[in-house]
Amino acid sequence: MSPSTMAILIVFLVFIWYLFTTASKPKHKSKLPPGPSSLPIIGNLHMLGSLPHRSLQHLAKRYGPIMSIHLGNVPVIVVSSPKAAELFLKTHDHNFANRPKTKVSQCMTNGAKDLAFV
Repeated sequence: MSPSTMAILIVFLVFIWYLFTTASKPKHKSKLPPGPSSLPIIGNLHMLGSLPHRSLQHLAKRYGPIMSIHLGNVPVIVVSSPKAAELFLKTHDHNFANRPKTKVSQCMTNGAKDLAFV
């Protein structure tokens, strides 16, 4: 193996090591519930498997009825007990009451006034 190939391989391995050690850590202190640590690009998608509801049930036994996971780069809050879901939706109902208005919804539904966006 030539020295230039070795140098490129070492740089690549250091980059991969950097991604797995520092990029997955949050850069700011977030107030998310506990949850499993995630990989940099795919998040926790590798933990879901072929039966996602069973995988989430197994994770809920470990992290509690309210946990956070990352689906790709998007943080997601998972509420797995009915009592916690009722409490969560009663206190944070105004956050879930409307949908975000995007350019696509503005153009295709006459200014987001279609039945699906009312």
